[in-house]
Amino acid sequence: MRNFLLLFVAVTVLAACGKVDNRQADEAPGEPIVIGHMDSLRSEILDETRNIWVHVPDEAAGAIYGKSTYPVLYLLDGPGHFHAVTGLLNNLGQNAIVPRMVVVAIPNTDRTRDLTPSHVDVMFGDSTFARTSGGGDKFMEFMEKELIPYVEGKYPVTGYRTFVGHSFGGLTAIYALFSHPELFSNYVAIDPSMWWDDWLLVRETDAVLEGPTLEGKALFLGMANTMEEGMDIDRVREDTAQSSNHIRSILSFIEKLESKEDSPLEFGWKYYEDDDHGSVPLITEYDALRFLFPWYRLRGLNKFFEEDAEDDPAGILMALEEHYRQVSEHFGYPVPPSEPDVNQLGYNFMNTNKPAMAKAMFELNIKNYPESANVYDSMGDFYLDQADTLQAIGQFRKALELGDSPFTREKLSQLEES
Repeated sequence: MRNFLLLFVAVTVLAACGKVDNRQADEAPGEPIVIGHMDSLRSEILDETRNIWVHVPDEAAGAIYGKSTYPVLYLLDGPGHFHAVTGLLNNLGQNAIVPRMVVVAIPNTDRTRDLTPSHVDVMFGDSTFARTSGGGDKFMEFMEKELIPYVEGKYPVTGYRTFVGHSFGGLTAIYALFSHPELFSNYVAIDPSMWWDDWLLVRETDAVLEGPTLEGKALFLGMANTMEEGMDIDRVREDTAQSSNHIRSILSFIEKLESKEDSPLEFGWKYYEDDDHGSVPLITEYDALRFLFPWYRLRGLNKFFEEDAEDDPAGILMALEEHYRQVSEHFGYPVPPSEPDVNQLGYNFMNTNKPAMAKAMFELNIKNYPESANVYDSMGDFYLDQADTLQAIGQFRKALELGDSPFTREKLSQLEES
């Protein structure tokens, strides 16, 4: 059973000219605002039922665009970071800076058990906290054999995965990179608890870096300012106090990674002087997404919108083809130009009086997304803009064959009555 989280929704803007998905924009007051839903699965490995929170980009969740598949981001400590990460992806994805992604957030049942790679007898001077520690292997087995197959069998995701964790979750992200590098393409460790078990993973780093398993993998690490007042990065490296153990372990890990210049691992990190352990996740998540997907953003299109630019689609079609060829290489599977992004380009060209380029954009979407009602509705708008009523009627009818839309029906009705 799925319980909907009443969180927030963004109205999908299709073009600068103001075409909006009225099925969302005209919702009545009192309607729930939803960014995701709860799901669950039974884990035989962990012998318990595990809940997950799932966000699917609004195009795939019943909005106006056709069906598509998305990379997927797995998020530890799910409820604590779900709102932030889905909000970032919504904003950055709508602006085509990073890919739109499905988010699978994993709430905890026994955090110490699942998010620690080894058992210790005492933690923070108390054996109670450490009693169930060391279940990291089983948790990763659950991820690999149960959760990921479940998600890939039910949701519109590809095999391109990103793994994000904070604190113990950051420790787990790095443990996954070391022990299961094949599971994810990208790893994000936010102020990770590298102090665990006398710096266990720090001590194992050199051996992992010697192996070939990190080819094609990326890691971004965010480090908070957890130092005592009056301490700085240089001085803390030489400190021996327990209060600095956390940041010293992270710094040692970073030094090991940076010293291995020939490592195939793509590694980036940032120190957030003005953020503590609790505030650092949001800014790290933003920076991590920008670090991991620098190749996704399509640049250099402004020249096609200049007043003296010719109304010739050859240049932009070539630019789109080359860009998405490179995007496909990074993902490892074919990725066609994004339907909403190309749709918006088409309307922008209509607004700037470049009909040939506008038509080419809508035709490209019809070619790549022939089962989407939106692509025919948009082409109908183009013909309407060109005062070609018969062609517009045909496109609106085709759109309604694929999906009912009051917005499309109203336009068609007005044309047929005129």
